[in-house]
Amino acid sequence: MFQYTWQKRVVAATPLISLLIFLFLGFFYNLWNPGWLVFLLIPIVPFLVGLKQIRITFPFLVFVAYIGIGVAGYWHPGWIIFLLIPIQNILFPPKSISKFLKKDVPKKDFNRPKDYMDAEIDKDSK
Repeated sequence: MFQYTWQKRVVAATPLISLLIFLFLGFFYNLWNPGWLVFLLIPIVPFLVGLKQIRITFPFLVFVAYIGIGVAGYWHPGWIIFLLIPIQNILFPPKSISKFLKKDVPKKDFNRPKDYMDAEIDKDSK
C-alpha cells in the first residue's frame, strides 16, 4: 500500500528521537536551555537524508538571521524580525496565493434555464 524508504522512516522518527535527546540532556546534564536546539533536527532531517532540497527563501533567511542575532545574545528582541515574513507576503504575495486574490468570477450563461443542474453520468451504470 505505502512505500516506506529508510529516509521516510528516519524523518517520521525524528520528533520522538528529538524529544528523547532533549529529555536526556535535561534530566542527566541539566541542559534544558540549550537542549531545545535538538528540536531543530525535525525540519533539518529531510534535507540531510535527501528527501528535500534546500531552497533559499525569505523565511529561511529570516530564520538564519534570527539564529545569528540569538547567538549574539539578543534572543528576546530578535524574535521581532519574524514579523517581516507576513509583511513580505502581504506586500509581495506568492504565486500560489495570488491566484486566489484575482477575481475570477465565472461568466453567467444566460441561455441556461434557471433550474439547470450540472450532473455527471456514471459510465458504469449503463
